[in-house]
Amino acid sequence: MSVDIITDKYSTAIFELAEENHILEQMETDLSYVKEVLDSQPELKALLVYPALDAKKKCDVLGKVFGTAIHTLALHFLYVMVERGRGRYLSAAIREYLRKSWAARGIMEATVTVAEPLSDELETKLKDKLKAITGKQYIFDVKVDPSVIGGFVIKIGDTRIDASMARRLEDLKTYLLKAGTTEIGVNG
Repeated sequence: MSVDIITDKYSTAIFELAEENHILEQMETDLSYVKEVLDSQPELKALLVYPALDAKKKCDVLGKVFGTAIHTLALHFLYVMVERGRGRYLSAAIREYLRKSWAARGIMEATVTVAEPLSDELETKLKDKLKAITGKQYIFDVKVDPSVIGGFVIKIGDTRIDASMARRLEDLKTYLLKAGTTEIGVNG
C-alpha cells in the first residue's frame, strides 16, 4: 500500500473522530507536539519501527512518553497505528491530519522561503497582509534558503509569489541582455 493511501486513511479516521468530538484544535496541538517529539528524537522514531520489539512494548513506551501530555484520543490514535504496523507513517499521518483540520477551519498553509529566519513581528505582518488580500488565515512553513538573497517567496497551493531579491536580479539581467546597448547609455 502506498504512503499516501496509508496516511490518508489514518488521518481521515482521526480527523472524523476529532470533528465528531469537537476537539479539532486540541488534536492539532496534541498531534503537533507528538510530531515535534518524533522529529526531534530519532531514537524514539527508530524504536517504533524496530522489528524485534513487539507492538505492546512500543505502545507502552508511547504511553510513558505521551500518556498525560495529550488527549486520550490522540494517544489511542498512536496505539492503533503502531499496533497495525504503521509506526513509520506516524509523522506523515499527523501532517495530513493537520492539513485536513486547518482546511476545515478555513486556515491555509503557505510555504515561505526567506534568506534569513523571519522575526515574529515580520511573520505576523506578512500573515496580516495575506489575510487582508484573501480573507483567510495562514499558517506558515518557513524555510531558510540563502539563495533568495533577500525578500521572500510564498507558495500557497499552486500559487507562487516571488518577491525575492534573486528574482529581481534575474529580471534585471534578462532586461539588460535584451536591451540594446544604446538603450542603457552605452555607445559603441
